[in-house]
Amino acid sequence: MGSVIERASSGRAKCRTCGQSIAKGDERFGEALPNAYGDGDSLYWFHLRCAACSRAESFIPVLEQGQAAASGAAELLALARETIAQPRLSRILRAERASSGRARCRHCRELIEQGAWRLALHAFEEGRFNSIGTIHARCAVHYLGVEPSLERLMLPSNQLSTEELAEVVASMREGATQPIQPGLAKTSADAAAPDEESESSRKSS
Repeated sequence: MGSVIERASSGRAKCRTCGQSIAKGDERFGEALPNAYGDGDSLYWFHLRCAACSRAESFIPVLEQGQAAASGAAELLALARETIAQPRLSRILRAERASSGRARCRHCRELIEQGAWRLALHAFEEGRFNSIGTIHARCAVHYLGVEPSLERLMLPSNQLSTEELAEVVASMREGATQPIQPGLAKTSADAAAPDEESESSRKSS
């Protein structure tokens, strides 16, 4: 079994990146990975844009074989290559407002005030994505190494309006002009405290 791009035969499969259903008839990327419950490989399904943003190393070879529809293939390839060039971009799950003031930014280590724009992050491990915290939107460019494109902020896991997206981008660009340095690691007290951001991501996945 190898990785493949094909049209979804039903609408039952969910994308491993964003957690949303892949509509029947839509093109999807199936990544062949070791089966966690038996021998051989299993296919893990992704929307094409989600795959370009989060599974670029596996996605690019299949895309370059010409299995995807001609329309949009060039944009997907550019998005995937950007992910390879800036690996931390693959960690972006969604932009959101902080639901409380308890979570600390993974970059500057300061508390993210309630209602402030932040980016939820995740990492792919053993066939699934796990939450790895959040960052201020204003810290995004410093942490990621580049301003994330709108394509990354408009994955199916995002439910933001045009006006809200504009606010997120404005916050990122304002922060990029400020000398925001990486903060110190969590103290033992911080580490023992409930991880509100991880809990929030688990509930929304």
